[in-house]
Amino acid sequence: MQRLPAPAFVFNLTTAYLAPRCLYAVAQLGVADVLGTTPMSTEELAKATGAHADSLHRMLRLLAAQGVFERRAQGWAHTDYSEHLKANHPHSLKALVLMFNDDINWRSAQALSVSARTGQTACDTVTPGGLWPYLQSHPEDARIFDAAMTGKSHMAIAAMLQAMEFHRYEHIADIAGGRGHVLSAVLDATPRSRGTLFDLPHVVEHAQAHARMQKQGGDFFVGPLPRADAYIVSNILHDWADPQAISILRNIRQAAPAHAELLVLEMMLPEGPELHPALVMDIVMLSLAGGRERTQVQYDALFAEGGFKLDRVVPTQGPYSIIVGKVA
Repeated sequence: MQRLPAPAFVFNLTTAYLAPRCLYAVAQLGVADVLGTTPMSTEELAKATGAHADSLHRMLRLLAAQGVFERRAQGWAHTDYSEHLKANHPHSLKALVLMFNDDINWRSAQALSVSARTGQTACDTVTPGGLWPYLQSHPEDARIFDAAMTGKSHMAIAAMLQAMEFHRYEHIADIAGGRGHVLSAVLDATPRSRGTLFDLPHVVEHAQAHARMQKQGGDFFVGPLPRADAYIVSNILHDWADPQAISILRNIRQAAPAHAELLVLEMMLPEGPELHPALVMDIVMLSLAGGRERTQVQYDALFAEGGFKLDRVVPTQGPYSIIVGKVA
């Protein structure tokens, strides 16, 4: 790939925030939802969504240059990327786009200079108590956050089922498993297994039902956690700094029988300088939740402190890895 001159590179990097803002605006308008299988003109899309036609056209033109929507002679058409902006897509990422560009995310990103100077989570400097109290007091943002996590869980499901064999586990517990999407998909793929969904009581109360899944409300910092043959911990440890992550692991270890395996699904930071989505997610954690992404070496140390031994790392076709631990 041809190396850009430094001025062009810096210009592209410093203006890279504009494409996500266009993506956010288009998702808010519901452009992907009104665009069907037949191409539509900018004017038709603007009329259907209440948008300003020329402004919408300019935003779509930028997004199309990156593969989101396609400009044809007859008008605008969907690509695989833009299809995922539909609210009714089975693996919709519309809520994820809305969440990452909402007010609290944007203000937290603006406060990253505070993090650079102090090490403090940026979100904690823009709203009292940080992210979780903010979501409790902003129900619409919390609804979008929950929907975004559901959309993100579909990526986790695809990664885990493609890379991991679950049939050998009779009882699978999903710790902080949210609405149960991941565990339900795993149980569907392993008809002889049963599962326990563990999360806060108000979360599991509204979780989806599955014939072989029981629900257990609780707090993973307090316990007790269920006894199981395998523990799925999907996109959870990265929300927390090391002391809290170790506390979660120790509580799992206290419940786990000697033969149990720990299955941590996370984006693992590369040891080298190569570009990886985990590098971006690590900054999201710095700005928003106070956690971090980790390298394999860091997970090795984290597992050891939590009562597990890192046994192997199972790569997936996506950006995730399944970090498998055994009881130490």
